[in-house]
Amino acid sequence: MVDPLRGRDEAREPDRVRAFFALALAPPARAAASALARSLRERPGGDAVRWVRAESLHVTLRFLGMVARERVAELVACVAAETGRIAPLRLQLAAARLFPSPRRPRVVALGIEPEAPLVELAAAVERGVRTAGFAPEPRRFRPHLTLGRIPPRAGFPRVTAADTPTADAFDVHEVLLLRSDLQPDGARYTAIDRVALGQASGRAS
Repeated sequence: MVDPLRGRDEAREPDRVRAFFALALAPPARAAASALARSLRERPGGDAVRWVRAESLHVTLRFLGMVARERVAELVACVAAETGRIAPLRLQLAAARLFPSPRRPRVVALGIEPEAPLVELAAAVERGVRTAGFAPEPRRFRPHLTLGRIPPRAGFPRVTAADTPTADAFDVHEVLLLRSDLQPDGARYTAIDRVALGQASGRAS
């Protein structure tokens, strides 16, 4: 019998975890993003979107898929060797957008500024992931924060540049390796490990 308190992936494959590298939001930024999502939900088409819970909001840097638990330590060490050379970031949530394009959107998202340091960080994570023996990511990294996912052929709310969260810039000092457990009401994320930025040695204490 499958324990309902365990993720379906973990119950089915206990030796592997569904994982990805991501950035956490500062609490004020998380609250502001969640408030904007609630506002967008009330617009025409908003009820068709699968909105992300406030506690699950994050910025994905590199999705990995199913990872053998025995490979996690090496994976984190390889990524730390690359990201430890990058200084901590100061980021700002930007206007809402339909991603990847307004004509065929898959998600309602927020922009993140400045983009260049995030692109550099994602490239460092990618180098570490490849060094650890994972296949290259074929898609170009485009910085964004997913607020909600749009099902195929579903409606979605209209968004404009005026739909920008009211939140101060926030500092990012680490990259998280998150485990994703798929539940009936959506994915649950748990930190497996953390990698500090701006440290030549790489690992967070």
